[in-house]
Amino acid sequence: MLSWCSYCQQFVGEIPPYADLIITHSICGACEDKALKLTEADITRALKLQAIQSQLFEAGQRGDLNAARRIIETSRRAGTREIDILMGIIAPMLYQIGEDWKRGAITVAEEHRFTAFCEKILDILTVKSPPVALVNVDREARNDILLINAPGNRHTLAVRILALWLSDKGMSAYAVEHALDVGELIEIICRMRPRTLLISMALAEQVSGVTAIIERVADLPEPLRPQIMVGGYAVKQGLVFQIPGARLLADVSAFAT
Repeated sequence: MLSWCSYCQQFVGEIPPYADLIITHSICGACEDKALKLTEADITRALKLQAIQSQLFEAGQRGDLNAARRIIETSRRAGTREIDILMGIIAPMLYQIGEDWKRGAITVAEEHRFTAFCEKILDILTVKSPPVALVNVDREARNDILLINAPGNRHTLAVRILALWLSDKGMSAYAVEHALDVGELIEIICRMRPRTLLISMALAEQVSGVTAIIERVADLPEPLRPQIMVGGYAVKQGLVFQIPGARLLADVSAFAT
């Protein structure tokens, strides 16, 4: 389920059951510290977010960008931030469309069209991430998180959105938006010095590629070696239960807690 704060209307994170993408109301830590309590009006705001989520999904199925613009503007006027629309509505839509493809409800072409629609939504929201190639740190500093796709996972939108959301939470998070071999990844790690390497894995068949990355990273000297975490559809769905050398994350929003 997708937990949103009913006061500040920010996306809080995911809660079990992860496969249920309905929006539910809660209170974020900042609002809880103010001793705020939920009211009937707060629950009504959560229901409005559910309506926005449903309307955007329907617009995506039709490829209707004009409708999407109107829906997003309504959401903005209600006080919802762009980054929370991306992380709490658009990213779960991508997960849902993957589920629809898996059970044969849509074709590969329809899945690709929906993903392209979501990429255009990202452009509409005008939220941009810094190019990873330009990021460097001095010898003593370290970035927080480097996000990449597992070899064979060609959908970069999810890691781009997550990097933007984590950056909004005050972390230095960067997503690699192109396919890269292990050698190039090691070069990027040595240049950026991330504390965590987060790998998004779409299919269980991609485990071998992830394992190859883990083995190469393990050969790095300790000061350069990031911890490795693996998330994505395959982990969220329980298709993979363990990968030696990595921690599995069904809820990547746990980074921000």
